[in-house]
Amino acid sequence: MNSKRFIVLFLSLFFGLFFGMSAAALPPPHKGTISAINVGARFSSVSQSRGVVLYRDYQIDPVISLFFFDEKIAFFGSSMHYQQFIVDDRVRFRTRLVSINDNPLFPNHESVSKGDPDRKSTYEWSNGVDLFFPGYNDDYQGEIELSLSKDLTLHGGNYVSLVGKVKLFEFTTLNTRVEPNFVGTTGWGDRAHNEYLYGPSDREAGINNVSYGIWLAFPDRADRYYPIVQLMRYQVVGDSHRNAEYARDRNEGFLFSVIATYPLLH
Repeated sequence: MNSKRFIVLFLSLFFGLFFGMSAAALPPPHKGTISAINVGARFSSVSQSRGVVLYRDYQIDPVISLFFFDEKIAFFGSSMHYQQFIVDDRVRFRTRLVSINDNPLFPNHESVSKGDPDRKSTYEWSNGVDLFFPGYNDDYQGEIELSLSKDLTLHGGNYVSLVGKVKLFEFTTLNTRVEPNFVGTTGWGDRAHNEYLYGPSDREAGINNVSYGIWLAFPDRADRYYPIVQLMRYQVVGDSHRNAEYARDRNEGFLFSVIATYPLLH
C-alpha cells in the first residue's frame, strides 16, 4: 500500500465514522480541559517489539502521561493519542503518532547491547478501531482491536495489528476492581516494514509475529487499552522474518511488565 492509498483510506475511515455517526455521550473517568496528569514508571523484563528483542535485559522507563479534553487526547513520553467513541460504547476510533527507536533507556549496559542492531529512529502514524462486547461498561466481556500503522519519515512501510481479548473473570482487592484477560495478538508487515524491523535480508511481506498471554486490567483506574500488568509469550513467525539479521537468535521469549503511576490531579 503506497502513501497516497494509505492517506485516502485513513481519511475515508475518519470522516466516514467521525462525522457520519454520532459520538456516544459517555461519562469519561476524568473531565476537563486538563483531565489528568500521572507520573510513575514501567518495568519490563525485556525490550521487544512485534516479536523481536530490542534489548536483552530489563528496562525501567519513566511514565509521564497528560490527558486533555475529557481524556480524548493524551500525551506520553514518545507518543500522542486521540480517541473517540463513535457507536455508543461499542466502537471506538483511535489515532496516534509514535516515535520508533530501538535504543534502551535504563539500564543500558554495553555488555548487553554490544552487537545489537542500530536502527535509525523514525515516526509511525497508527489508526485503529476497537470493538467492545457487549460494550465498554460493567458488562464488558472482551474486545477486538484492529489497527493500521504507517511509517512517516524513514522507510514508508505499513503494519497491520490484530488484538483479541477475552475477560476470564473479575475480582476486587484493596478496593480495586481487577479484570484478568486472555490476550492474543498477531501482525502483518509489508516488505519495507519487515526489512526495517527484522533485517535487510527480509524481503517478504506477510504475517510476522504472534503473542499470547494474560493482561490485568484495572477498569476503574485506567483505560482497558493499556496493559497495566502483562505476562506474554511472544515470537517472530515465518522463516524469512525469524532468520533475518536483526531477528536471528532474538525472535522469541517471555515478557513481563507492570506500569505504576500516581495521579497528580484528583
